[in-house]
Amino acid sequence: MRRPLDLGGRMLACEKTRSEEGGKCEGDRIYRPPEGPGVHTSKAGSAAAHGVSPMSAPLEGLRIIDVCTYVAGPSAGMNLAPLGADVIRIDPIGGATDTRRLPTNHHGKSLYWAGLNQGKRSIEIDASTPEGRELVQALICAPGPDAGIVLTNSPNRSWLGYESLAGRRPDVIHVRITGRSDGRAAVDYTVNCEVGLPLVTGPADYDRPVNHVLPSWDLLTGLHAAIAILTAERVRSRTGRGQSVVVSLADVAVATMSHLGFVADVVVNGRARLREGNYLYGSFGCDFKTADDRRVMIVALTERHWDHLVELTGMNEAIEALQHSLKVNLAEEEERYRYRELLAALLRPWFEERTYDQVAAGLGPSHVLWGQYRSVEELVNDPHSLLAESGVMADVDQPGIGVYPTPRSVLDFTGWDEHLSAPLLGSHTDEVLSELLGLSGVELAALRERGIIGGVSG
Repeated sequence: MRRPLDLGGRMLACEKTRSEEGGKCEGDRIYRPPEGPGVHTSKAGSAAAHGVSPMSAPLEGLRIIDVCTYVAGPSAGMNLAPLGADVIRIDPIGGATDTRRLPTNHHGKSLYWAGLNQGKRSIEIDASTPEGRELVQALICAPGPDAGIVLTNSPNRSWLGYESLAGRRPDVIHVRITGRSDGRAAVDYTVNCEVGLPLVTGPADYDRPVNHVLPSWDLLTGLHAAIAILTAERVRSRTGRGQSVVVSLADVAVATMSHLGFVADVVVNGRARLREGNYLYGSFGCDFKTADDRRVMIVALTERHWDHLVELTGMNEAIEALQHSLKVNLAEEEERYRYRELLAALLRPWFEERTYDQVAAGLGPSHVLWGQYRSVEELVNDPHSLLAESGVMADVDQPGIGVYPTPRSVLDFTGWDEHLSAPLLGSHTDEVLSELLGLSGVELAALRERGIIGGVSG
């Protein structure tokens, strides 16, 4: 049964949702999705527009409302959208700050935003207004067995909280990313400095902290959030119960430091990791400069790696003599780590006397693990770089930006190999609101006129 709902003077269609048992009413603010040919209530509509075969999409039909900014939250949806999930990103009108974050193209379009929102649909709603908040809640709580999922890193706003949404849809899945477990704000750099890694990063003789440039805690947190969505959805499919899941950057960082042995090393052994420059902790690995001032990273994790490196560099007799003198067995990984500086000094002349091409020719057929140090420009432009060799990249025409290499999902599913573009900000506003909430063109125009929604009128 449809009845009118007053949203700031406009009457929008909604319906009461009923449980399967006896038609019990569970709420009265969820809009009726339109029905009929040509109307899509899953990723199928969006996927078809991108040339994707929805029948083969691993996450086809799963709908996630993405109310996120920065890196951690958007990256969670970014990992799910290329697998077929219908990830609908909600931005304020004109876009949040990350829609303008560097790097940008010469028209000011954020390449950062495009990369983190690949394959999503984008809508603009002014959630500072009661009408806008009502629209966001209605989208989150719209009916459907694969819907009712929200991902957010917004501050703990009551209208976007689990309790409020569960009152409208009891089986809602609410995944929230925070900076700290107590809810206080934090970002990747402020978390990273507190776990000690900047003090063991950089040259051994450097006395200042060194921040690495990869937002690793953001990206790991985004992966955890994606896992949370899939796990909670599985629980709901088996039990019918919704979930409230909170994941914090700080918790991810602390847990990771524990998993990698940093915490136990202090508690059990009474010591902490030392700053060692480019030496590989716990094994033998370091960088070497070639005769033409290029650098390679060499790693010998196993005895076989080590034997091939010694043979390649002609150090067999010198290593035998060193083992005899020190009374050690350098076939053991721990011993190679202990004497890493001495071993590096013995091996260094072999690299310094050869050009990179000569070094590469020797390393190529060997079983030594190695890689060349490249700039980002070389990663993009060198025909022999990882980007060029990667099977995940393809040129994609990004709306408003142009054509450049874009990855598919790094999960190599059989029969699923699609490259999706990022949306234009707000370009799916009318499509989503009409598709999921049943709003007419007249109603959309009225909302746009009052500044409740953005995007270009369809």
